[in-house]
Amino acid sequence: MTYIDTAAPPARPLAGEPSTARRTTKAAPRTDIQALRALAVSFVVVNHAAPDLLPGGYVGVDIFFVISGFLITKHLLGELERTGRIRFGSFYARRAARLLPAALVVSLVSLVTAWIVLPFSRWAGLAQETLAANFYVENWVLALKSVDYSAQTESASTVQHYWSLSVEEQFYLVWPVLLVVTFTLARRQRIHRRALLALVLGAVFVLSLLLCIHMTFASRNAAYFVTPVRAWEFAAGSLIAVQAMRNRSTLPATGRTLAGVAQVLGYAFILLSAVGFSERTLFPGYLALIPVVGTVLVIASGPASPSWSPNALLAARPVQFVGDVSYSLYLWHWPVLLLVPAGLGRELQPIDMAFLLVGTLVLAFASKKLIEDPGRTSLLRRYGVRRSLVLLLSVMLAMILLAIAITVAAGAAGARQQAALDAISGGPCFGAKSLSNDGCGDPFGPPALPQVGPDEAPWFTGEECAEASDPIMVSGGARLSTCDFAGADEASGEAWLVGDSHAEHWKTALYGLARESRWHLQESLVGGCPYIGVRRTEFNGKPSDRASQDACLGWSQEVSDRIVEEKPDVVFASAFGAREVIDDGSGRNQASQYRDAFTARISTWVDAGVRVYILRDTPLTLDTTGPDCLEAHASSPLACSLPSQEALPGDPLAEAALAMDSPMVKVLDLQDQFCPDGRCYSAIGGVHVYFDSNHVTSTYMRSLTPILAQRFGQANG
Repeated sequence: MTYIDTAAPPARPLAGEPSTARRTTKAAPRTDIQALRALAVSFVVVNHAAPDLLPGGYVGVDIFFVISGFLITKHLLGELERTGRIRFGSFYARRAARLLPAALVVSLVSLVTAWIVLPFSRWAGLAQETLAANFYVENWVLALKSVDYSAQTESASTVQHYWSLSVEEQFYLVWPVLLVVTFTLARRQRIHRRALLALVLGAVFVLSLLLCIHMTFASRNAAYFVTPVRAWEFAAGSLIAVQAMRNRSTLPATGRTLAGVAQVLGYAFILLSAVGFSERTLFPGYLALIPVVGTVLVIASGPASPSWSPNALLAARPVQFVGDVSYSLYLWHWPVLLLVPAGLGRELQPIDMAFLLVGTLVLAFASKKLIEDPGRTSLLRRYGVRRSLVLLLSVMLAMILLAIAITVAAGAAGARQQAALDAISGGPCFGAKSLSNDGCGDPFGPPALPQVGPDEAPWFTGEECAEASDPIMVSGGARLSTCDFAGADEASGEAWLVGDSHAEHWKTALYGLARESRWHLQESLVGGCPYIGVRRTEFNGKPSDRASQDACLGWSQEVSDRIVEEKPDVVFASAFGAREVIDDGSGRNQASQYRDAFTARISTWVDAGVRVYILRDTPLTLDTTGPDCLEAHASSPLACSLPSQEALPGDPLAEAALAMDSPMVKVLDLQDQFCPDGRCYSAIGGVHVYFDSNHVTSTYMRSLTPILAQRFGQANG
């Protein structure tokens, strides 16, 4: 977010800094820019609080980026015009004093509160992201997580929204240097300054926009967070600042009319994107031009406007108030929305949300008055640049130490939980065993341990497993492991496990079967990728970019080729087919496409003499049967159960396997171990069934080992 006065004069000298600026009279803030800030932060808050009401509210960030480019460039060009140079130390010190105090306080309060109200499984991740946020690299952390499937199901952190602040801080590091170099070059080469600036900034705009369009198609998730992809939005605002170097104080009537038309169009573009865009929109890409052009039209048309312009309405004091507190409101709204429901132990109702948003607005006002304004107006003046930076760095050091302490505490809590689970795992009523033991009483009571630890994640490397000497490479990572479950004995057979993360969460149970059978097992698992040879165009409700589609196709083909070449005895496969939309180009329904693609792929394995076992996919939690629900209903776990017809959608791959009607292709269906009586449960036999919104815990899978072995034996009988 950009937070520099919209019409401020040169600031008073810092302590020990000579005065080089001419004294000017402070002008009133531009109400149109304050209105844009108010709209931008309101869009983001509403989108986070009630995404169905404003599905494209995330464009508020794009509005802020344009404002940033305009205000910072205007400020820096003003200094260059007056003095011929930029005092980098003073510039960065002012930015730190303006932004860091509030950001540090919010992240510190959020981290401590999360430590109190959230389960220990969340602590380490929150601590690490808090550090990333306060060192302004959160956008790169999220970019990496966006292409890491195992990280995509993680719950949001309290500082996830700091990604946009990170982008802005990175912009602040580069932009003054670019302007100084351009200004110096223009002076030395006797080139018109404004023309050269327009040329350079225009080049940044075009190149970054082209990169944005390319990356959005190639890797949409990462493109959203990467700084070079967003640079064109800052450049758009900067170009307005360059044009404003010939600023006019008044406009004739015709000029006001044209300005009003531009403002109407600008606000229309902004509202169109906020209302019309959604999570499914291929964004940012070229579609980001709509809110960016809208913002440019509003800013470039200037504060002067006719009475019928939206600027007149948006100059109202309530709107201006929201614009004034927009930075603090942006900082506080996300952790409040995340932590208050956790502290209350229940979901928020609409009336709760209304009170919460009003309370957040009050909190933002207090934060501005008590933290923002003192940091901006008196911190540097009172302590000087050096002492102020030392003070801020000391707070950051304290944050680092706290984050380390929380990470250590999370590790210790996880170790205690794992030891407790190991202690009860051999009991006759442990997990799925309770479903077949009449002496266990109610198998659907509260779990023995209230929280799900990080060791319950399905993505782990078994002790018997190591990276294959000839791995399958996917997006730069090795995706083939070799596991020896025969030990000193000769292996009784060769097996493969292939699929996405819904094949991966079967590993614990399958490893038990492999040990019992003394198999040599190879596994190749790529999150979100179907193992059939067809493009996956959508995953879990979101469009797939071309790069991920190509990567999945290449991986599945290489896996298939290896299986045909090596001819293992058995192949186990599973996938999240209920949430993977494929497209073979025929336009037919998903069931038909899956059936034909599955048959074409599996037939090559069968023709090579391979027996194929499809692990029928597990139920969906639908955000009702997961660990968060059990945390909120510790004494009434049945509140976290669902009817089978809701939680158990059809598995198109299992259905395709049955349709093949081949003795070499079998379906292993263990759904009765999740939904034994027409309902799907979140706790069975004192064990959490789900690790997150759609993956099963390793502990519950461990309890399924004897049932999986029994069903496997029956399929071979």
